[in-house]
Amino acid sequence: MTVPLIDLSAEGDSALARRIDAALREDGFFAVTGHGVPQTVCDAAFGAAHCFFALADSQKARWHIDGWPVKRGFDPIGWQSLDVGMPPDIKESFYLGNTSHGPNQWPDEALVPGFRAACEQYALAMEQLARRLMALCAQALGMAPQAFEGYMRDPTCTTRLLHYPPQPMAAMPGQIGCGAHTDWGALTLLAQDDAGGLQVQRADGSWFDVAPMPGALVVNTGDMMPRWTNDRWRSTMHRVINRHSGKDRWSIAYFFDLDPEARIAPLPCCIGAGNPARYVPVTAGEHLIEMYRRTTVVHQKAVAA
Repeated sequence: MTVPLIDLSAEGDSALARRIDAALREDGFFAVTGHGVPQTVCDAAFGAAHCFFALADSQKARWHIDGWPVKRGFDPIGWQSLDVGMPPDIKESFYLGNTSHGPNQWPDEALVPGFRAACEQYALAMEQLARRLMALCAQALGMAPQAFEGYMRDPTCTTRLLHYPPQPMAAMPGQIGCGAHTDWGALTLLAQDDAGGLQVQRADGSWFDVAPMPGALVVNTGDMMPRWTNDRWRSTMHRVINRHSGKDRWSIAYFFDLDPEARIAPLPCCIGAGNPARYVPVTAGEHLIEMYRRTTVVHQKAVAA
């Protein structure tokens, strides 16, 4: 099986909202086509990723994330363990964010021509799509399309270019491309190549593969959505095991994570006499900082010591 496929150009908003609600109540994942993001924009961003990760490790280290005050830039293989307590993930990535919350690191144009332009154009297209999906999510909950706009005046948005070497390079038992985890914010939009490897956990604990679908973007909700919807919608465990294709896996994750000061608490439409609020309020920024801290391998080792 795979996730529901929703063509955003094929139906009206009311029908799309119902389909999104059904998907988020079930597995917390769906895929979209008809999303309006040009394939050329995606291709350029993937090209930038290929060019950067082809550099020597010593060159990539010039933009290491730990050398930048707002945690953007390159993180090497073994830097993160998303499944806390498990071996480090077999992936490398490059983080970028919206500049209203701090400056990005940009590789030299001489080494990676067009990197900045490609990534900025991609992030802009993803933000536009994320805002449309948030409007559909509001309608799925019976609210007005603009109901979430006050939470996303200047949202924390992160573009993460990801490279997964083939799985056989695992050096430790239990080590995989990306450990089992939930995402942290509101929405994640994922573009992936044809290598496969993404798996989603069902409510019964079983795992299923999310097969690559040409031209489709995979969408899932993060931990903010169960807080908002009082568990009507899931933030679902997922992982990457890149052992089937025998080749490198490439993907780009775009995280739409709300305004840092946005107060997240169960929405009035999701609570009632027989369904009391299950979550205490938290700001989006506080939550993201804590989750980043928990999953960084260096911090985990310091706590263990």
